[in-house]
Amino acid sequence: MKSILDDNKMKSLIHLLEDEDMSTYELIYSQILEIGPELMPYLLDAEDSSINPLLSYRLKELYQKLNLQKSISELEQWKNNNSRNLYQGLGILAKFQYPRLELKKVSEIVNKIRQDLWLEVNDNLTALEKVRILNHLFFNVYNFKGDNEDYHNPANSFINDVLMRKKGNPLNLSAIYSIIAQSVNIPIYGVNMPRNFMLVYVEKLYSQPIEEVKSNDVLFYINPFNNGEIYSLNDVMKYLRNINIEPNKKYYLPCSNITTIQRSLNNLINIYSNKGNDQKADEFKQLFEILRK
Repeated sequence: MKSILDDNKMKSLIHLLEDEDMSTYELIYSQILEIGPELMPYLLDAEDSSINPLLSYRLKELYQKLNLQKSISELEQWKNNNSRNLYQGLGILAKFQYPRLELKKVSEIVNKIRQDLWLEVNDNLTALEKVRILNHLFFNVYNFKGDNEDYHNPANSFINDVLMRKKGNPLNLSAIYSIIAQSVNIPIYGVNMPRNFMLVYVEKLYSQPIEEVKSNDVLFYINPFNNGEIYSLNDVMKYLRNINIEPNKKYYLPCSNITTIQRSLNNLINIYSNKGNDQKADEFKQLFEILRK
């Protein structure tokens, strides 16, 4: 009986958002924000059935604020408790952009690629042989590629979009590639390289790669935005010098998953700022700030 009463109370509270008296509206607005993200399904139901333009606008505004509140909380928890799970971090960003997204469907695609890779690799293969198999699977079988035609499309920055469209930006292609590799114990990690996020294949799997990996642990680099092209450490050093960047280990050794999500958020901030969508840019700035604390 309690849940029914609670449901009725929630629905009645939302119904009051139709009130044209601003003082009443502001009171209800603040109460809903105080209750928090648990009200999001009720707001969605009300929006789906609403024929009142004013109510629809208010419902959308509140829903977005609660969605941001929820994502901030989830990202903070991820940072503090589970930042080793890059997939989860990317999933939080995707759910913020698409609140109705079912991440289970996203996981199914990743798991299918992982299973196909697991059937093909074994411990007797060299690092290069494993990468050739992964490259063939990723770029030829599943047809992933870099989006050169619409590079700044926001869809290139969300894991669900990249998996469905089979194209993305350097960071998200690299992230998906590394998640799949690590799931079958292939030690491939993201590198926060200037202008082009890439991957590095190192000697072994690390729990904290940014702290433990040294230059002599590096075997080679992989560029998923260019169909998995392989480079040496010397190639990377030459690249950094060519773009007038002083070689620093943060540019050629593995970065943390927190750094990866920060860079993804920074990309989104720039994309929406350039599009003139200041509200969206500001929301991603708030998520970015959570990772800086």
